[in-house]
Amino acid sequence: MAVELFPLPLTPFEFYYWCDDRPDYPTTYPLELMFSGPLRRDAFEAALGLCLARHPLLAANVDITVGKIPRWIPAQDRSLPLDWADSATPIDHAAGRYIDLTRNVGVRLWARIGPEQSRLVLQIHHACSDALGQLQFVSDLLVAYDSTVAGTDPSAKLPPLEPERLRLRGDFGLTKAGYRPNWRDAGRTAGYWVKRLLCRPSLVVAPRDITPQPTSDTADLGFVLHTLDKVDRDLLQARAARAGITINDLLLCDLLVTLRDWNRQHGGDRRRLVVNVPVSLRMRGDQLLPAANVLGFWFLDRKQSECDDAERLFAGVRDELAAVRKWRLPLYFVGGLGYACRFPSMIRSVLHSDRSFATVVLSNAGRLLGRLPLEHEERKWISGGVRLERITGAPPVRPGTRASLILGNYGRDTYLNLNWDPHELTEPAARALLAAYVRQLTKST
Repeated sequence: MAVELFPLPLTPFEFYYWCDDRPDYPTTYPLELMFSGPLRRDAFEAALGLCLARHPLLAANVDITVGKIPRWIPAQDRSLPLDWADSATPIDHAAGRYIDLTRNVGVRLWARIGPEQSRLVLQIHHACSDALGQLQFVSDLLVAYDSTVAGTDPSAKLPPLEPERLRLRGDFGLTKAGYRPNWRDAGRTAGYWVKRLLCRPSLVVAPRDITPQPTSDTADLGFVLHTLDKVDRDLLQARAARAGITINDLLLCDLLVTLRDWNRQHGGDRRRLVVNVPVSLRMRGDQLLPAANVLGFWFLDRKQSECDDAERLFAGVRDELAAVRKWRLPLYFVGGLGYACRFPSMIRSVLHSDRSFATVVLSNAGRLLGRLPLEHEERKWISGGVRLERITGAPPVRPGTRASLILGNYGRDTYLNLNWDPHELTEPAARALLAAYVRQLTKST
């Protein structure tokens, strides 16, 4: 079924991530899953093969030999991208962060198995799928593994998918809604992109006085994490309620304040703070879509002095994000990319000029794994007799955007993960920045 879909031209958003990819700044997304107990290799390989077939873009290559825009084609190498070993065997993450899609499929996995604990690490190329699509793939993998261990047919529990919908993955429901391009929207899209290209966001300054600390258990994946417990989440909820804003509004406001204080403390520049906010553009029918990118960006842009008045900051962010959701404003971002794809060399030259578009990235993934047809214990899923204890990951960084953060809920915990630019920041600096953000989030007033 998947082969009949191909070839598929890359969408403008996929082409954006394809062009921005490079070995020193790979556009891959690391994920880590920690299980209690050992995984079974035979069952896992069977489940993995089934799930790759369900999500064609994760099992495809990019063909650059025809036309200006590359296209997806069936993978030339059909072997499973799985490295399986015992828990004492190190994972060569450095070799795994960059994926050449012309030769390899867009997902790579390492399994490290011990009698008491199993660790599963995934690297997924962002040109293939956004975070929601990646979590969809992980959900399928858990369900398929559970059925395979039980000796039952996984298709009985896996949700139906319609791979042919991938042909419309870059349409965002506009055709069905009867939308027709018009000059007003073209003008607004042009204005949006002019503003973005002219903006020179503030950089996260690299401090020189950070004391080295013990290495984080996920630092080898390129990110550090902090776990928020129920008390911390209750504080966040109470602060947001008092301010009359959502949790997501508060996360962004507190990040802007943290960045302002960080740069003031460490002698950074005073340019505008810009937070790249990924926004899902999925419609109701996209529940049947396999893993893909159905995403746009919104850039929350503030002067550093505008972060000094908390009430005005809260109100401004609240109103702006309400408009973003109501009018699907990230479509201006993908619409501009669609026009720019008529001139592919322009996209490449802009991205490889190392021009920065944002100070940081912040994504709120919400509940990481929704309802699954699996047993659970303490709000944690049980698959094939092992319990998924933790799932964490972080978006990629690019030149100038020195940190990316994502917040997600699983079990009774909320994980806050920060990826950093290793060419500009040290791990202790990344840990200190994350700690500063956590202090701002968990303050009582």
